[in-house]
Amino acid sequence: MSRGGGRRASHIERAYSSLKAGIVDGRYKPGTPLSEPLLAGELGMSRTPIREGLARLWQEGYLERIVGRGFFVARVSLQSVHDTFDVRRLLEGAAAERAAELANDQELANIVALAEMPAHGTHLRAQTANVRFHLAIAASARNRLAMDLIERCLVQIDRFVALGVDFHPLEDQAGEAHSVIAAAIARRDAKAARTEMERHLDCGSRLMKHALMEGQLMAVAVR
Repeated sequence: MSRGGGRRASHIERAYSSLKAGIVDGRYKPGTPLSEPLLAGELGMSRTPIREGLARLWQEGYLERIVGRGFFVARVSLQSVHDTFDVRRLLEGAAAERAAELANDQELANIVALAEMPAHGTHLRAQTANVRFHLAIAASARNRLAMDLIERCLVQIDRFVALGVDFHPLEDQAGEAHSVIAAAIARRDAKAARTEMERHLDCGSRLMKHALMEGQLMAVAVR
């Protein structure tokens, strides 16, 4: 790649990462229009990398596009919550089962240690502990593509939480569930590991949908 091509790719990646972070942490609220000229000025770059970053985020479902009007931050809906947890259930249930079969002793010890980390405190601390636990299991399943998809789903969950959901019921449920999942993986009980992971994610889905229905999430589209 030429030096010019490398700089262009770097600018696109920076635009994409900055915009994605703004959506995930709630700086760009659902329904907010994203203007190329304004974003270019905000990020100190030309419109071209902004345009390509927006297109990439639209393909990933973070944005909606209206012909003639441009890009808008995608709204959260019951369907988007359901879809995200449904994909997690399929992938992470299988990952937990495979981790029980394939994880080495060091990986098992790491999963158990992560399950024992406090899943409470600040939102950032709790969410970081949650992500590390789930990705450790995904990594132990030896499927890079599945791990990438799981990581994308976890980022989406973080976005839901950043919009105002009361995270404490999720924290309370996660701590005990993580311990049960880790114990099943550690004793090489693949069936129980999958069942407990699916139960954990089903509970998370119910809590998140309840928060949406109760109006705890901001700027949502219930459909």
